Amino acid sequence: MISEKQALEIAEKLENANDIDIKKTIEKAATAGYLGEKHFYCTVIEEGGMTHTVPEILGDRYKSMELDNLYFDIISKALDHDGIYISLAYSSQLIQIPEEYCDETYDYDEYDMDFEEIDPEDLYLMEYGLISSCENKTFKIYAEEGISGHERTEDVGIIVNILDGEYKAYFALRSTDLCMSSFRILPFKADYPKEHPLSFKNPINRMLIEMIDKAIVKK
Repeated sequence: MISEKQALEIAEKLENANDIDIKKTIEKAATAGYLGEKHFYCTVIEEGGMTHTVPEILGDRYKSMELDNLYFDIISKALDHDGIYISLAYSSQLIQIPEEYCDETYDYDEYDMDFEEIDPEDLYLMEYGLISSCENKTFKIYAEEGISGHERTEDVGIIVNILDGEYKAYFALRSTDLCMSSFRILPFKADYPKEHPLSFKNPINRMLIEMIDKAIVKK
């Protein structure tokens, strides 16, 4: 697993990367690995951090849409305004990755707590499935460690827009309530504690950041 320092270096490199191929990154993300084609998608950000799918912008949010010229024309125009969000990874305790599709099983062992004071039988081992278009991983950690994972209504990716003629990109989480019609974008931050679901110190996020970095296509 990459360190917090390495995760921050990737984040800083991403922010100033002018060589991201947006079209190919979206097309690659849409393959979604073993989850199946078109499971991942890109959304347009509006002021306030809410997002909308391209079919929703065109008047039918439930319409299936090809990644054609019209789609990318809307994406291109959105880059010059409040930007876009590209879904690149999922992480959930509810995702059970079949052994034949799992590229790595990681057992977290960097604990801060004193296990000598805890009966081993009282420990609760949690497993998170981490999925991108490039790879699938299983992350195991004891609940007592207090690390926050992500909900099934969330995914992780990047915000991208163009400021003063230059691309800017940031890691972010997209979240929705099952009753909401729009998604909220929540950026990662370096100063969150390890227990925070958007922290670079969080080992789950460090694995996701590394996976997302591999899923981004460069020009």
